[in-house]
Amino acid sequence: MRRIWKLRKIYIPQAAALIMIAAAIMCSPDKGMSSSIPRKDDTADAGGTIITTTAYEANADGSQKVLKTNAAILNTRSIIKAQGGDNEPSSNVLGLHSSVRSSLKKMGLTAEHIDLWANEHPRSTLKFLGDMTEKKQQKVANVATFIRKVNRSVSPKVAWREACAMVFYSHKYNLPVDLIVGLAKVESRFNPSAYNRSGAMGVMQVMWKVHNGMLGAKGIAMKRDHMFDPERGVEAGVLILSRYVNAYGSMQKALNRYYGGVAHSYIRKINTNMAMLDRHSSMSN
Repeated sequence: MRRIWKLRKIYIPQAAALIMIAAAIMCSPDKGMSSSIPRKDDTADAGGTIITTTAYEANADGSQKVLKTNAAILNTRSIIKAQGGDNEPSSNVLGLHSSVRSSLKKMGLTAEHIDLWANEHPRSTLKFLGDMTEKKQQKVANVATFIRKVNRSVSPKVAWREACAMVFYSHKYNLPVDLIVGLAKVESRFNPSAYNRSGAMGVMQVMWKVHNGMLGAKGIAMKRDHMFDPERGVEAGVLILSRYVNAYGSMQKALNRYYGGVAHSYIRKINTNMAMLDRHSSMSN
């Protein structure tokens, strides 16, 4: 008993101090021995809002331990930023004509989708869309909506990639855009995965086994599967047809060669498709 009484001066002050610390922690409004406190941090930008919710747990020493963090990115512009894109809209988006924006809106899309797709596919002609003339941009929009009208199985992204490539490469190789669109509809109904037993591949049904040397040398398609890329397939077909036009001196003979025989019925179908596109464009404008 005497020994315990002597030790009172050592243990009683320590016990009192521990009791005071525990009381302070329990009474704190934002800390506890095992409490989880969610906190929401919102950051907004011109493209939308990124909402981050973080739950914390207080440790005995008063520090906080992160339990869980949830982030919700609310729109495509934020997705582009999350992937390392620019904080400001690109010149491509800023240069888009109202016809492009209107056609995107009808598909439930925004101008930022053009940037997103161009970033996903570095070779894509979509990166040039904002720099095109108003007339060319309007043509791209009309062709994209026409493709979707003809074949709903073609995704909006593929439709816009094909449409932009048709306008871009038709100008590059000096061929009418409407002709290329009509030809692609006959060949594949704009399906970039189209393939037949004779070896014709892609949206323009190019014969890889015949043209692979030239396409590889031009950097268009270095391997067979490249022909199923929507834009590579378009460029391959437009280049080949332009070479036939230069070689034979007339569009009819060039189309005969592209078809692989006398192409009277083939050409009639192309003309019908061109008229369909013209009517579609007139209704859209």
